[in-house]
Amino acid sequence: MPSERLATTLILAALITTALHAGACDLLQRTTVDQTILQAHPGEIDDFDFWDALAEQAVVSNDDALHSLILMSDGRDPSSDFSGRMAIAAEKGWLAGTSLPLQPNESASVGVLSVAGCKILTLKGGLTMRVFGPSPRYCTRELASIGILPDLTPNEALTGLEFIAFMNNIEGRLELQEAWAQHDAMAARKDDTENTP
Repeated sequence: MPSERLATTLILAALITTALHAGACDLLQRTTVDQTILQAHPGEIDDFDFWDALAEQAVVSNDDALHSLILMSDGRDPSSDFSGRMAIAAEKGWLAGTSLPLQPNESASVGVLSVAGCKILTLKGGLTMRVFGPSPRYCTRELASIGILPDLTPNEALTGLEFIAFMNNIEGRLELQEAWAQHDAMAARKDDTENTP
């Protein structure tokens, strides 16, 4: 009897393991869009139309996310295609810790967006980020801790509206950092004039 129970348990465990292994391939794949906004409107979309179309997306693609981040960081996106945007992102260090290659039609992971956000905001993070550098996991935690992102995992994706809120939060934080820098500069000048005989 105990040997029959053991045999049944082992067979059941083998079947469950096989089923999980076969299903895991689908679980690890990213959501894809049929066409990115930039592919649907090559060379003809202006910034307002792009952001309006982005707000309606069920999921933000890598291509559209990198275009948006480059616009925020540099003011314009000189790239005509996804490979150009990937080159810019790699140069800026936004792809640290990311499994490459990214596909333009795949959903952008929160982890990739978080690394880019931390780089744009020049956030140093906690001890782990300072020692090992930015990674999707710790950048996601850092941005969640300062209210830029809700509490998400690095593998999740954002809808168009969630992505726009993320971009607005980064922009607001940039403005706040600029105000702090101006305040500190004014305080330093005031100290200099008071200490001058």
